[in-house]
Amino acid sequence: MATNSISKKFCISFFKVIVAASLAVFVFATTPAKAAVTYSGSALGNGAGQTNSATATFDLSISGTTTDLIVTLSNTAKYKPNDGPDILEAVFFTITGDPALTRISGVLNTNSFGVENGSNLSIPSGHIGGSWTYGNNLSGAPSGANEGLSAAGLTGMFGSGEVFPDAAMPGDGNPPDGVGGGLTTSVDDGSQYNGGLTGQPFIKTSAVFTLGNVPASFTLAQISTVSFGYGTLPDQTYPATLVPEPSSIALALSGIALLGLIGRRRR
Repeated sequence: MATNSISKKFCISFFKVIVAASLAVFVFATTPAKAAVTYSGSALGNGAGQTNSATATFDLSISGTTTDLIVTLSNTAKYKPNDGPDILEAVFFTITGDPALTRISGVLNTNSFGVENGSNLSIPSGHIGGSWTYGNNLSGAPSGANEGLSAAGLTGMFGSGEVFPDAAMPGDGNPPDGVGGGLTTSVDDGSQYNGGLTGQPFIKTSAVFTLGNVPASFTLAQISTVSFGYGTLPDQTYPATLVPEPSSIALALSGIALLGLIGRRRR
């Protein structure tokens, strides 16, 4: 009887392992290889009650033999900015192989708009790419990142030769010089400015950048070490982490529930 009991417990344990392994395979199999991925990061800002937060979503647009990388950058903080380090100016990331992608466009995201001193700013056709740069083979980027998008020069890390071939924001002179063109918060009304922000055009709160010449074999899994840059100095950065896909979380929870149900029925 003891031998039968041990054998039964072994079979149950083995069955649970098989179910768990099958679930893991199912999660990976049902997650599209080219599904968009989002990175999120937050950290205390440079003032009392200020918490900087941002997201960057990477997606692929495929048309025939052409593949573009779409980067959606958003400032998700909920405080009124007062100086340069409160403005989201850059996103850094590493791409395996460090490919030299081409600059195509930068536009306002849906429900986003331009502002100056807290008032709405007219942006013809929503194009703001001329206020932003893209660079690869970066030197001095946080965590050794080799690629990035920036509205600021960051003391020479990005230059005028790396600006998108697109319209700049009205009033943003000589990009990527200064904080102009950066992403401000959703509650920015200009009332807290104490220097450096007055008269500068900003995006409230999200922009979409399109990069071309993406290798056909490229997958979003090749992107890592994402971080966000604030203000005009390269050391004002915060790391980001990958946000789990809701479908993967739901499947994992379903698997845990299934294993629990199996355990109750076997007892």
